[in-house]
This record gives sequence, structure tokens and C-alpha cells, in this order.
Amino acid sequence: MKKTSCLIILLLFSSLQLSYAAQVPWKLWKKTSAQSVSYRPAIINGQTDDKLIEIKATATVKSSISGFLFFLQNVDNTQHWLVNASESKIIKQYSATENSFYIKLTKIWPLQARILILNSLYWQNDDLSVEIKLTDAVNVEDYMLLAVSNLKDYLQVKTHSAHWKIMPKQSEEEGSEIAIEYIFIADGRGETPKWLADHLALKSIWKSMRNIRRQLPKEKWQQQTIKGITELSTIPLTDKP
Repeated sequence: MKKTSCLIILLLFSSLQLSYAAQVPWKLWKKTSAQSVSYRPAIINGQTDDKLIEIKATATVKSSISGFLFFLQNVDNTQHWLVNASESKIIKQYSATENSFYIKLTKIWPLQARILILNSLYWQNDDLSVEIKLTDAVNVEDYMLLAVSNLKDYLQVKTHSAHWKIMPKQSEEEGSEIAIEYIFIADGRGETPKWLADHLALKSIWKSMRNIRRQLPKEKWQQQTIKGITELSTIPLTDKP
């Protein structure tokens, strides 16, 4: 009986944490008709972390869902759209929808070079939206020693949360359209002043989303299809969600 009571309390506490986080308003940093970036205080384990912010970036792009996933999963292309990325490699592929990978970030004065070591898992919902959950990779130490050169020269970024959501949209124009949302809390660590770290993070994600909007619609990405992904354009009009 005590175990049941403790479980109920934990579930209730988790729900209250999520509810509190959802009530904290976003503050707009920059916006155009095609993309936006907002931020708010980071809430980690139910507590506000004064050293970090949570960032939300959105964009509308001419693309299929498969096109976006292929664009994102093509690690050889990462440095062409993600600001300050110098190299990205797959460490281990667990399934068609899950892998571990790393991204090296170039050294920018006065910041030390950083590295993200992440696990990626995606799935498609009944409404055809696709979600991608990114978490710090664990149990990949042996692979990292083989995969990354000069690992000791990089400061590893701590990812508290990172989540993509891709939603297909009805478009009056020719071609598919998607709405992209990316929300994350990441700690670059080191001794970087908070105001500088916040500014660089907001500026970087803004430019990265702009790069996605410019590059993703290109034909080479839109010719790709991913098995198991259903596109809005393949659903009969009467059956579309």
C-alpha cells in the first residue's frame, strides 16, 4: 500500500512540474513571417535554473516530412546548416529510427571547442506529425574512443532536453509544407558569462533555422522517401486529419 501511495505522489508531482513549466510564458527574441525564436527561464527537475534558458525555435518550410528527416539524419550535411558545427558522425545505429551521434562545434573566442554526444529517436503520431527526442548518449564510451579524435580537447555540452516536432501543413501552393518546432535546454558549461552564452545560443539557432529554410526545399532532399513515414499528400482528402 505504501509503494502505491508513493507512486501516486510521484506521478502527481511530475504532473505538477510539467504544468508549472507550461505556464511560464515565452519571451519573443526575434520573429519574421517564416520563423521565430523565443526563450524563457529553464525549469529542470521542477526548479528554475538561473544559469540556463529554454529556447523555442519555429519555422515554416516547403518540404515533405521524409525530406526533413533525411536532411537532419545526413550527418555529412550538418556543418552546412548548423551554425559552428565542424564535424558530425554516427557512432552507432540501433534501428531505423534510433542512433547515437556526435557533433563537434568549432572554437570561437573566448569559448573552448564543444562537442555534443547525443542519442536520437523519432516516431510518427496518428496526426502524421513526427517527433524527435534527443538525449545525452550513454554507454558509448568505447565507441567514442574509436569515433572521435582528440576527444579530450572538447568540452561536452550537457543536454537537459531537446525535442523536434515536425507537423505537415495544407498548402495552397504546389509541393508539401511543414511547420518545424525545436525546443531545447542545453548547458555549454565552462566559464562563459550567462549573457554571452544566451546571446550566442539564440543567435545560433536563429541562423540555423534560417539555413534549414534555405536549404531544405532543394530537390535533392525532396526526392528522398523514408520507409514507414506517411506524408499528408498521400492521404485521400476526405481522410486527412
